[in-house]
Amino acid sequence: MSAGIYTAFKTFLHKDKILIKRLLKGIQRKRPSEVQSAILRRHLLELTQSFIIPLERYMASLMPLQRSVSPWKTPPQIRPFSQEDFLLSLDDTGPQLTSVLKGDWLGLYRKFFRSPNFDGWYRQRHREMTQKLESLHLEVLCDADLVTWTKDKSEVETVDLILKLREKLNKARRQQLQLKDGVLEKLENFIETIVTSLPEELGRVLSTHCTHITHSTH
Repeated sequence: MSAGIYTAFKTFLHKDKILIKRLLKGIQRKRPSEVQSAILRRHLLELTQSFIIPLERYMASLMPLQRSVSPWKTPPQIRPFSQEDFLLSLDDTGPQLTSVLKGDWLGLYRKFFRSPNFDGWYRQRHREMTQKLESLHLEVLCDADLVTWTKDKSEVETVDLILKLREKLNKARRQQLQLKDGVLEKLENFIETIVTSLPEELGRVLSTHCTHITHSTH
């Protein structure tokens, strides 16, 4: 066996001969190591982006349409991530659109799916998308005429709405959701308006309950 470094690790992508030649030429010309490192970092960054962009694009396609978010229903669910559907989508939206590097991209993605890195990436993206849906739901609630909606509703339904709204507002503050200006304040005002329209004793109980919940979240 000839001298060199050997590994049992399976490579999925072919060597980038252009990059290797460029780095070797840099060595011959005594190019500063900082420049060599910058070239290599840029290459790895571009390769990572080519790998991640199809995943991000597919993940975004799982997000419900904004027009499906209704103030009168719970927020729609993010569709589940299907590894096979994603792999099938690569023919049209794969890394080949942004990278000239050839190789077994499918095998590389399958290995990624089995790694803890995928789980961490997916959980983070799913959490961000869920928070986006929560923000959209609060915004459509803010634009809805909730006062009119409560006029022909029973006290039980109205109280249920108030408690759910209060819970959503507290959750939005805890998670520091990105919302349009004035959304939380408008919904707070709505809750206050509805509470004052209820029978005095019920309104007092609700005010105490809401205050307790608000303080317990800080």
